[in-house]
Amino acid sequence: MSAAADQQHPQQGPRGTRRPARRETRPPVDEDARRERLEQFHTRLSDSVLSMTSGTAWADWLTTAARFHHYSFRNTVAIWAQRPEATQVAGYRVWQGMGRQVRKGERGIEILAPVTRRADDADAGPRLPGGNGSIPGLPTQPARTVVGYRIAHVFDISQTEPMAGAADVFAVVQPALLTGQAPDHLWDGLARQVDEAGYHLVVEPLTGGANGRTHFVDRVVTVTPELEPAHRAKTLSHELAHVTLHEPDTVAAQADSSVPVCRGRIEVEAESVAFLIASAHDMDASAFSFVYVAGWAQQAGGDVEKVLAETATRVLGAAHRILDRLDRDNPAPLPVPEDAVPFELPGPTRAPVVAAPPVDPGRHPIVPLRPTDASRGQAGVGR
Repeated sequence: MSAAADQQHPQQGPRGTRRPARRETRPPVDEDARRERLEQFHTRLSDSVLSMTSGTAWADWLTTAARFHHYSFRNTVAIWAQRPEATQVAGYRVWQGMGRQVRKGERGIEILAPVTRRADDADAGPRLPGGNGSIPGLPTQPARTVVGYRIAHVFDISQTEPMAGAADVFAVVQPALLTGQAPDHLWDGLARQVDEAGYHLVVEPLTGGANGRTHFVDRVVTVTPELEPAHRAKTLSHELAHVTLHEPDTVAAQADSSVPVCRGRIEVEAESVAFLIASAHDMDASAFSFVYVAGWAQQAGGDVEKVLAETATRVLGAAHRILDRLDRDNPAPLPVPEDAVPFELPGPTRAPVVAAPPVDPGRHPIVPLRPTDASRGQAGVGR
């Protein structure tokens, strides 16, 4: 054999056999280590949100946001039914007072507003004999009492625009979308969990600037196709968190006092889960999630730090369950010793190996929504 024949190609073994390229491996999942990482990610989320809410720009925005009404559960359902993607709602004059104008032609969202009247002296509560004031320890009637309800109209911020010459304080809370590709198999794995939960996944445009929506009544999860693959996967993580944590029948059946009862807490939980899933896949969602969570945590009422602490257990538990299923669907390959890698024997009769084209995670079929019976309502959540 000539000297030239004895020279081996870097990808070949002895006697002209060819060694296949080494397959990248990742270590088997260590659940304790992953739980610790998730807790570290959640701590980072909480710290960042708290620092953000103490900033000057946020202080101005929080002052403005405090002028929004806190709506009853019945009215939040009514808002979702008519405009599921709504995030900030207020009356026509209230928006004008905050420097924004409702666009011409926009249709208002109908809610029930209380009709009140001043309480008479006879209704002012129990009195001491002789008219010397209220009896200590017994409740007194408020200055005004509700005597009925009327239809009122509110508008979402997406139906408004800044007035000429007015500063748009809401511009400081616009989150930045993720860009680039998502990790392999992430979209497919999340979509499989949505399907197994009994929901139909649809990729189609949404109104009002929403990136995704979970419709509990029709059991439909929608993600808009305009997003880049990385943000589309993060959005699907957000909607899967709604499916996992916030399905009405499931929430109603739980006796845990930490179950969210308002839209703010629901959105804090869903986006926190999405941030943890993105972080676990080396996707930086901080520019979106920190702003999003901070805004909804404030709207949840009370102390922002308390809201984050009360939702931490549910958020970490949901993220771990979703990630655990993703790992089972796409297990890490077992490490193979170097000397155990089989060689490919050359031969004229061996069929050529044709590599399959890589799956483009940005391409997903667009499936039309099923017809919806309007009488059933449109209760759901979206973002």
